[in-house]
Amino acid sequence: MPLQGRIRRATRLAHPVATRGRDIDGESKMQSETPLSAGIDVIQVQKPGVSGESKNLGWLRRAHQEQLALCRELEEIADSLPANINRQKCIYAAKALGPLIRGVHHFEETTLFPWLSDREYGDLDLSRTLDRLRFEHCEDECFAEELTDALLHLGAGEAVNMEAVGYMLRGFFEGVRRHIAFETEHLLQHLPEDALQTA
Repeated sequence: MPLQGRIRRATRLAHPVATRGRDIDGESKMQSETPLSAGIDVIQVQKPGVSGESKNLGWLRRAHQEQLALCRELEEIADSLPANINRQKCIYAAKALGPLIRGVHHFEETTLFPWLSDREYGDLDLSRTLDRLRFEHCEDECFAEELTDALLHLGAGEAVNMEAVGYMLRGFFEGVRRHIAFETEHLLQHLPEDALQTA
C-alpha cells in the first residue's frame, strides 16, 4: 500500500470522528475533529475475558505491520539524504507518525497490558517488562514529536542539519523495530492462539 494510503488508514484507526478535507496534492482525505491523543476509540475495546477481544489483538498485529511499513518509509527518507529528498513523502510520513504511534500505545496500555497483567504465565514476571515498555512508549512519543517537526521542515524545503535528521530517523525506526520484535516474541506468544484471530 502506498504511504499516502497507509496514512489515511492510520488516521481512520486512530480517530473515530472525521470530516472530509483536502490533501496537499488536492485529493480528498480524512481530517480528525478530535485531538491526536484521542487514541483508538474506534476499536471495540473489550474487558479481559469478554467475547470479542480477539478483534483487538488482531488489530494490534495489523497495527504493528503498519508501524513497520512506516519504518521502511522512514528508512527510505534517511537513505535519500541529503540530495534526493522526496518532499511529499516527508510530509506524508510526518502526518502518519504521531497518530499511528500514539494509537498503538494507547491500545497496548489500556487494553493489552491490563489483559496480560490479569493472567498468570508461570514464573514470568510481567510487571517489570510492562513498566519498561511503558517507558519506551513515552520515549518514542517524545522522539516522534521531534521527528515530525524535522520531517515537516524537510518537506517544506527548509534548511536543516541533514546529518542530525538522518541520525534521528535511523534512531527512531530502529528503536520501533526492536520494540515490536520484543513485544511479539515476549508478550504476544504467551497469548492463547484464539485470542490472536480476527473476526
